[in-house]
Amino acid sequence: MPTWYGGSTLNPDEIIPREQQWKLQWSRVIRWHQRTSEIAKKSVHTEPDLYDLDVVIAFLQNCYHLRDWIQACRPDLKDKMTDLFSKHFEMRACRDVCNGFKHKALTNPSQDADFNLYREWDHFAAAANPSASSVKYRAAFLDGDDIRKYDLFEFAESCFNLWSNFVVREIA
Repeated sequence: MPTWYGGSTLNPDEIIPREQQWKLQWSRVIRWHQRTSEIAKKSVHTEPDLYDLDVVIAFLQNCYHLRDWIQACRPDLKDKMTDLFSKHFEMRACRDVCNGFKHKALTNPSQDADFNLYREWDHFAAAANPSASSVKYRAAFLDGDDIRKYDLFEFAESCFNLWSNFVVREIA
């Protein structure tokens, strides 16, 4: 019988100390962010396709799930993460996108159970610069009696930057 050294893909305790394992998810977030950034650059000239949108959604899902990883590895940061999400609309909206695409229907949204990711065509942009893509992807979320609208790639960038600042300020 071979010797079992413990750990697993999700809990590699024999290899990486538990308090450092959140870095595995953070690295995934960074890789998905790089893919999303490449699509954002491409979208200036070419309309994103469904594969591209899947990448953005996968980024947002991994971005939100970083919270679970940090809480599991660093429970001492739970209150600081709660503050991060309570103070930043984008983080709550990221949670709704993540859970919305996981469950289809949100029963306990952070911000908006009926958020919308949509495609917008700008006739004036098309006329002004025929070599640029006049199709933009947007995200819209209910915010009280108002609606917050974002360029989808700027929304993703905002979520990434909020996590980056948190990691640098609170963990690194």
